Amino acid sequence: MSLIRSLFKSFKKAFFSDEEVQKLAKKYPRISSFLRSRCDRTKFTGLPLTILGVAFFYVVMLLFGAVKGFINSDIIVSTDAQVNDLLYVFRNATAVRVFMWFTLLGNSWIVVVFAFTSSIILWLSGKKRQIFALWLVIVGSESFTSIAKLIFHRSRPVTAVYWEKSNSFPSSHATIAVAFYGFIAYLLLRKIKNKKHHFLVILFTMVLICLVGFSRLYLGVHYVSDVWTGYLVGLLWLIIGISITELAIFQKKDWWTGQKIIFKYRKIIFSSLIGTVLIFYIVFGCLYQPKFLLKLNNIAEATVLNQQNIFQDFDLPRYTETLTGNTQEPISFIIFSQDDNSFKRSMAEAGWVLADPVNPHYTWELIKYAVANKEYDTAPMTPSFWNRQVHDFGFEKSTEANTVRQRHHSRFWKTGLLTEKGENIYMGTVSLDTGIKWFVTHKISPDIDTERELLFIDLQTAGRIKNFIRVKSVPPVLGKNFSGDQFFTDGEAYFIQF
Repeated sequence: MSLIRSLFKSFKKAFFSDEEVQKLAKKYPRISSFLRSRCDRTKFTGLPLTILGVAFFYVVMLLFGAVKGFINSDIIVSTDAQVNDLLYVFRNATAVRVFMWFTLLGNSWIVVVFAFTSSIILWLSGKKRQIFALWLVIVGSESFTSIAKLIFHRSRPVTAVYWEKSNSFPSSHATIAVAFYGFIAYLLLRKIKNKKHHFLVILFTMVLICLVGFSRLYLGVHYVSDVWTGYLVGLLWLIIGISITELAIFQKKDWWTGQKIIFKYRKIIFSSLIGTVLIFYIVFGCLYQPKFLLKLNNIAEATVLNQQNIFQDFDLPRYTETLTGNTQEPISFIIFSQDDNSFKRSMAEAGWVLADPVNPHYTWELIKYAVANKEYDTAPMTPSFWNRQVHDFGFEKSTEANTVRQRHHSRFWKTGLLTEKGENIYMGTVSLDTGIKWFVTHKISPDIDTERELLFIDLQTAGRIKNFIRVKSVPPVLGKNFSGDQFFTDGEAYFIQF
C-alpha cells in the first residue's frame, strides 16, 4: 500500500509540473480551478465528495441496469431459476441449520437490537452525529426495498426452505447486510488507527455480507438477481450515510449539544453491551422457528393421451439447457414407468447404478478417486438442466478402463405427467465421459448416439422393455454442451414403456 501511495504521489507531482499541463491550466483557468477543487483533501466538497459522488452515480447505473435486466431479460430470469435448482441439489439438513444462523443477521429484530446497541455505544463515545446517519441508512434502505417489493411483486422460489410473507425482489436481507454492517465497518475504520487492521475489518465485513446473501440463495428464499439488487440498494444508502457523516466531520459539527461522556469503566460497559447483544442473537436463533415448507409434490393433475405428442401438447423443451438457458443435447429417451422405484429397478437390472447425490461429502470422495484414477461406481454427477430443473436421477455404468474418469452417464428428469395407465413419464439423455476437465467436470465423447444405443440395448437385454418406438424428435444436431465439449446426433429418440 505504501508503494502505491509513493507511486501515486510521484505521478501527481510529475503530472502537475509538466509544461504542457501548466500551459493548459493557464489557458483554461476555470476548468483548472474546478479540477483542483475536486481533488482538494481539506474540504468535503473536494476529493471526498468527488469520490462519493462518482461511487453513487456508478451504483445508481448498476442498479438501473439490474432492474432493467430483471424486467426485460429472459436470460436473467432463466439463470435465476436454474441457480436456485442447482443449489437445491446441494441442500442438506446440516448446511440449512448453519445458513439459518447467517440469514438471521439480516432479520429485522436482530438488526434493530444490534443498531440500538450500536447507538448506545456511539452516544457514550460522544459520536452523536453518527447515530443519525446510522438510523438513516437503516430506515432509508429498508423503506426503499419495501417499496420496490410492492412495485415488482415477485413471488418467492417454490424451493424455499421456509415461508416468507413478503415479496422476493429485491432482497431486504442483502440490502441491510451492506447498509448496516457496511456502515458499522466504516465507523470502525475511522476509529481504528492501525492501518494493518483495516484490511481485517474490510475482509471480515465482506465475508459476512457474502454469507448473508448466499444464505438467502441456499435456503431458496431468493433468486440471484434479488440478492444482487439488494446489495446495490444497500450500497446506495451506505454511500449516503458515509457522505452525511463525512460532511459533519469536516464541518466539525454535531447535531446535539454535549461533551464526550467519559466513564472509568467504559470499556467494561461496552464489552457488557456487546456480550448481551450476542447472547440475545444466540437465544433468538435457538428459539426462532419459521414456518418450514415441505417439498411440493411434482405430480401434476395432467394425463398424457397421445404420448408421442407430449412435447407439443405440454410445451415441453426437446433439449437440455446450460445454466444460462442455452440449449445442449436433445432428449433421447422418454420412458414410461409405474413409479420411481420401478424405474430405478429397471435401470439397475440393465447394469446402470444410481449415482450418489451431489453434496460436499460425495464430491470430496469423487475428487480423491479422480486424483487416484480409481473406480467409483456411484460417483456423483455434474448437474444438468431440462425445463429449468436439475435432473432427478443420475445413472452410470463402468467402462473397460474401470476408472472414475471414464464412465457411461444417463440423466433423467421427472416430468410430473402421467399416462392413461397412471405411469410416470421421465425424460433422459446419455453421454460417455472420457476424462476430467478443469478439475471440476468431465469431458464427453461427441458421439452421443452410440451411448443412446448402448442404454437401449442394455434395457432390452435385461428384458425391461415392454413396448418401444424410435422417432425423429429433432433435426440432426452439431452443438456444444455447457463446458464447451462438442457433440453430434441424428436427433432420434426412444419412447420406452417399462
